[in-house]
Formats: sequence, C-alpha cells, structure tokens
Amino acid sequence: MKLKIGDSQTEEFIISQTQVNQFAELTGDKNPLHTNKNYALKTRFKKPIVHGLFSVTSMAKIMGTKFPGEGTIHVSQNYNFKKPVFPDTKYIVYIELTRILKKKHIGIFKTQVIDKETKEVVIDGTGAALHYEKL
Repeated sequence: MKLKIGDSQTEEFIISQTQVNQFAELTGDKNPLHTNKNYALKTRFKKPIVHGLFSVTSMAKIMGTKFPGEGTIHVSQNYNFKKPVFPDTKYIVYIELTRILKKKHIGIFKTQVIDKETKEVVIDGTGAALHYEKL
C-alpha cells in the first residue's frame, strides 16, 4: 500500500538506565553525565541523561520495521535536541510523512520525540527515507 502525505506513526518507548550503561560500553562514550548519578546530580540536569544519538534510535526502528517498513533506507536526518531524554521515562516517537519525491521513491518525514507526561517535544527534526514500494 502506497503511503500518502499526512500518514503517521506513533510508538511509546522507555530507555532504561541499564540500556544507557550498555550503550556507553558499546560505543565507548562513558561520559559520567549518562552513567553516574552522583556526577549528574551536580549538573543542571540533576540526574543522568540518555546519549543524544541513543535517544533517537526509536525513529530508525519505526522507519525500518513499520513506517514505511521493511526495505526502508534512512538517507538523511536532522535533529534539534530541545530537552534531555531521561532514563526510565515514557516517551512517544512521532513520525509523519510530509512530502513525497515520487521519481526518487523518497519520503520526507517530520520526526519528534515527545515526553508522554508533559506532552513537550524534546527532540524535533526532519528525515528522508527511501522505499521503492511504498513511496
């Protein structure tokens, strides 16, 4: 089924502190702001925050598995990190198709991460994805 402008997908997610610690080990980014409660307490955030790139992985998950789905290739993305993402907090990822480049089979998407409790957009961006069957 072909997608049309305005189609969207949402999904809730939580990133645990354990996952943040594993991401730090995997990437080598062991900044204590992400992994050490005592260190983070001394910062303006007052608690550990999720690595920026880890906080947006749910977008890639949705684009590659559900919307547009399997076969999708993420070709570009930009992000505006407006507020931190905290471990063990519920967020909603929102993706909306805003434009289609038919000849290239590329969709332009609005991408956001929203704090489920406060309804604030914490990450705002746009991305482009290629899909030969759905765009």
